[in-house]
Amino acid sequence: MAAPTPPQDPAVLLPFGETPEQVRASLSCELDAFAAQLRTRAQDWTATQPGREWSPAQEAEHVLKINQGITRVLGLLLSDRELRPTPQNPGRLVGGKRQAPADSLPGAEGLRWDGWEQEWRAGREALETVAAGVRETPGRTFWHPYFGELDALDWLRMVAAHLHSHRRLLEQSAGAEV
Repeated sequence: MAAPTPPQDPAVLLPFGETPEQVRASLSCELDAFAAQLRTRAQDWTATQPGREWSPAQEAEHVLKINQGITRVLGLLLSDRELRPTPQNPGRLVGGKRQAPADSLPGAEGLRWDGWEQEWRAGREALETVAAGVRETPGRTFWHPYFGELDALDWLRMVAAHLHSHRRLLEQSAGAEV
């Protein structure tokens, strides 16, 4: 049986860099920019944002969960460990928007304002540590629900793109009328 067709072409990730060095630089910039945006959100940290279902606290928790999951995927792809078959379930689009996997959804409160930076730093350090060794891994791929089979370099592009997307959503909600 053929693998399901993912709804999006991974070529859309290429603006985040072609080489491992370029992608790492994009990732670093996006990590900095996302954290900088969060630092501006103390006043509305727990308020659901206009046009969104989440508060900045929940957005931060979701992004942190995705980063942690991708850190594990990258570690696996860069290792010699056996890659076991995993379910290849395409992601769900609602109104043209990708829906987050259930295990990446934030809790009702999201991250606490007084603790998010410490959690962010620890997650960033883990991600950047594994990212330092990222290279193309032809033949070693892991299924992504929206892009299909991705190698380690494409997964790194994906995490940079994910950060970029959620930062833009936060920026838009910051300027929206409540």
